[in-house]
Amino acid sequence: MRERPIAFGHCILDARRRTLTRDGARVDLQQQPFEMLTLLVENADAIVTRDAIRARIWPDTVVDYDQSINYAVRHIRLALGPDADRLQTVPRRGYRFAGPVRDAVLPRRPRRAVAAVAALAAAFAVAFGAGVVTAHTPTGAFIYQHIVHPDRCPYVRMLIPRLGNS
Repeated sequence: MRERPIAFGHCILDARRRTLTRDGARVDLQQQPFEMLTLLVENADAIVTRDAIRARIWPDTVVDYDQSINYAVRHIRLALGPDADRLQTVPRRGYRFAGPVRDAVLPRRPRRAVAAVAALAAAFAVAFGAGVVTAHTPTGAFIYQHIVHPDRCPYVRMLIPRLGNS
């Protein structure tokens, strides 16, 4: 199983997360058609025999897999939409996923930046709340004044230089 998602046409297949997206929208695909699509995409431009499909999807099961493979092919073609023609039937041999596939580059969310912003927002919320609750005390008044009027606070002016000129 590939670690990286695979992109082809309008789709991205992520075998590790078990997701298929088409034009950015998630496409639901049952387990067996998903396994078959993964096998075909991993072996792009090569013929995958029905026996290889059976060995991958139903290794220890006795089923009438011919009908199951046909069912999976129908569902894969529906899921691929405009890219359905890439799944080709090779008569009396098997199936081929035609066309180029490439490693997909998914946007990564910077987790540290998100955590830092969340921590900073929480700190400001706590400080503001403390200033509001204890506004009648000298410490509370100090906190309240510096949070409500950041242009008067030298610490905030140091962090946000635009406020230094006000």
